[in-house]
Amino acid sequence: MSDPHQSTPGVLATIGAAFRQNRVPCVLLNVLVVALVASYYMMPSVAGVWQAVGEFKERWSYAFSLVSTIFAAVLMPSLVQWWRGVLPSEGRLKRVLLLVLFWGYRGMEIDLFYRAMGWLYGTGNDAATLLKKVATDQFVMSPLWFVPTYLIALRWVDNGGSITRTRASLNRDFWLHTCPTVLVTNWLIWIPALALIYSLPAALQFPLFAVVMTFFILLVTLMARAKDDDGHFAK
Repeated sequence: MSDPHQSTPGVLATIGAAFRQNRVPCVLLNVLVVALVASYYMMPSVAGVWQAVGEFKERWSYAFSLVSTIFAAVLMPSLVQWWRGVLPSEGRLKRVLLLVLFWGYRGMEIDLFYRAMGWLYGTGNDAATLLKKVATDQFVMSPLWFVPTYLIALRWVDNGGSITRTRASLNRDFWLHTCPTVLVTNWLIWIPALALIYSLPAALQFPLFAVVMTFFILLVTLMARAKDDDGHFAK
């Protein structure tokens, strides 16, 4: 009889598989971020467009973060899945509404967090300031809050909004395999991306985050990996 523990992939093996599955989106996405940030600092005509976006964000504040995050994380992926014929028909509307509730809240939460980073560490783009912001974001908030709450929210959506079934699904495998795997994937994407996002003026940080998230989720959806929500995006 085989040892049942041997049939369960170890944490390192699971993380390695997640890295292999996500390395192409990670590289492509960060190339996009580099191009966008470079366009702000090196192309005056494009910088003017960015300034206009920043002013629009400042005017609409949390309404901007709510709507843009819902568009990026819910509406665009759902439209692409519908276009490709892979959007589940059963419980579709309820699922979308639950995702809207979560991502609308999460967008405003991240906006508030970026403001808190500016208040705590300042708005400079020197190496020391960027290091503090990225370290706090990825090595404090992500493992303690962003990743677990994201995954719990996805379980809640998958269980039709049932808190009882969601709580029952948070088993040992969830904490020892799913969470570490998503955390490492999150680091691959967001450590380099955030170093660039935090280098921008405060008014442009969330707009760039929204753009990055839009392209990432679309890329994952088009690669037919969005069906495995537990392995891709946690921010």
